[in-house]
Amino acid sequence: MGEPCEIGPLGEDQLDAARAVLAAACRFDRAAEVAREKLFGAAPAGPAEAWGARLGGALVGVAAATRDRLRLIAVTPEARGRGVGGALLGAVEARGGTRLRTLDLPGNYLAPGIDVRNVETIGWLERRGYKKTGENTNLLIDVRKNPRIVHACATPGYEVRRARADEAAALHAAIGDEFGGAWPFEVVRALAVDGVHVAVKGGGYAAFAAHDGNNQGLGWFGPAGTWAGHRGRGLGEALLLACLRDVAAAHEQCEVAWIGPRRFYEQSAGVAGERRFAVLTKDL
Repeated sequence: MGEPCEIGPLGEDQLDAARAVLAAACRFDRAAEVAREKLFGAAPAGPAEAWGARLGGALVGVAAATRDRLRLIAVTPEARGRGVGGALLGAVEARGGTRLRTLDLPGNYLAPGIDVRNVETIGWLERRGYKKTGENTNLLIDVRKNPRIVHACATPGYEVRRARADEAAALHAAIGDEFGGAWPFEVVRALAVDGVHVAVKGGGYAAFAAHDGNNQGLGWFGPAGTWAGHRGRGLGEALLLACLRDVAAAHEQCEVAWIGPRRFYEQSAGVAGERRFAVLTKDL
């Protein structure tokens, strides 16, 4: 028999080791680049809980959860088949609660589910009682050499501009009142990296769009919304393109997470590809 696996709390002082685990383990997501955010960052639903798995004192696996969401779980390829993943998953499930769901944590998610190409992990979870309960899609948009995003859209009667840092409280309140959910949380995070654009009329917000509010630094787009009384005036497209121009400064592509109206993105900026994700759930 091999040496026993030790499971314990994971602290931010172990971030470098955790980052190395994620780099080795995650083929389909850039988890290592957002390791601090995904393992230790808060979400609207509450703080993160993180665990580490060790063999012979070396960190070989990590997991994180918030309430009923498994935020991520990863084991290095060399340590697989030795009960490490099962021990980590058991630690997450033992916290209590009646249900656990994979990855799609509003406001702080590595991805809105498990990439469907990751058949090994999906099968591993299904053998442990998890069932597919949904599917989400991300779109990929080329942002360099894309003629559609070069020019700003005309928005007569509206001021379209970058949001200012001193607007955080006002934006949080306005978006919370109109849209609710995790959007105010993500927008305030995006505002910290100048990643929010707004349309304003008569001193009030008419529309907003953000990037890098989740998976900060990876160039993901969203959330975005237009107040009901201002729809149909091209504000969504104008703000999308403003965000895509920002993303183009650092990335070849922008990933549009958890999409709603696919046709809107196809018409406004073109779609270069897509990623699909399975959501799995287990009643505990």
